[in-house]
Amino acid sequence: MSVNSDVQLLQQVPLFSKVDPAHLQVLVFSSKRKTISDGDFLFKKGKSGAAAFFVLSGRGVVRASNSSSSAIIAKVERGTLLAETSMVGRIPYSISVQADKNLQVLKLTNETFIRVCEEFPEVGKKVLGVLADKLDLSLQGFKDVQHQFENAKAFSNS
Repeated sequence: MSVNSDVQLLQQVPLFSKVDPAHLQVLVFSSKRKTISDGDFLFKKGKSGAAAFFVLSGRGVVRASNSSSSAIIAKVERGTLLAETSMVGRIPYSISVQADKNLQVLKLTNETFIRVCEEFPEVGKKVLGVLADKLDLSLQGFKDVQHQFENAKAFSNS
């Protein structure tokens, strides 16, 4: 794949959809491609996170734990962005991702992301705006669940 085709694919991800293609070119060009063989883990839950991974080809599975025998909670394929909060905030990974069919990814490191944001502040502003909107939606979801619990009928012992 070329840098331009990677940029076009990355533009389809909500996190980067508002970012100028020229700035995404810098991000893609500065990032490294990585291939993960079948059965190997791309990253594991709890490990120090400082990168996001953009799936270019192949397939993977998301697991709730670090074990190959743990339940699969999602599947990933071309065009999936994984661990964006780890890239932005350098937080540990909250899931594990294992290659199911030779997974080729673009590794977007925190260091590269910050460097692009320093050079082009509008990139950081747009990405953080999308993350803020995502957080607002999550918080609203939690409030809705809280409201349902508060209005739920108590269990009876009879």
